[in-house]
Amino acid sequence: MFYKFRDFNNYKFLLDIFLNQRLYASSFKNLNDNFEGQFFNNSFNETIRTRLEPKKNEHISICSFSGHYKNHLLWSHYSNGHRGLVVGFDVIEGRHEIKKVNYKGLKSYDNLPYKLEDIKSIFLNKIPEWEYEDEYRIIAEKQCYIDIKIKKVIFGIEASQLDKELINQLIKKIDSSIKIETYNG
Repeated sequence: MFYKFRDFNNYKFLLDIFLNQRLYASSFKNLNDNFEGQFFNNSFNETIRTRLEPKKNEHISICSFSGHYKNHLLWSHYSNGHRGLVVGFDVIEGRHEIKKVNYKGLKSYDNLPYKLEDIKSIFLNKIPEWEYEDEYRIIAEKQCYIDIKIKKVIFGIEASQLDKELINQLIKKIDSSIKIETYNG
């Protein structure tokens, strides 16, 4: 099972996850790590840190999620300080390739990466400070949605009673087999 942290600040996105059982793959330019899309280029006489800039007709989208939910930094950064929730889910098999992020630093290339697999690999390497995220990614060539099967919803310790009640009612109408709990640290 994988986990997606969400807050209640934009109910439209949250409702989309529940009603359509899907996650959005966003442009890499919208992600919060300013090193996204960067790599080391050794094709000159010196090593240069370079940012990937896809051509106008190219597009790389990323859907990120974690392999765990028991990390207070994740709750703080992505779930509004425990005021949000975590969606526990499985990815529908065979539709998307799930890759684990490597935290050994930015990737280095002797030649500029032109092949799609090399370009995708740029987004699977992050600096060690992000390791706490235990991140997995689906990297798509276009903006799209990732089909999931929701298994569990975990409310943050500080989630409001109103938010809990609304999501509980929604889940009962959509799929009563989804487990609901509150994180207990």
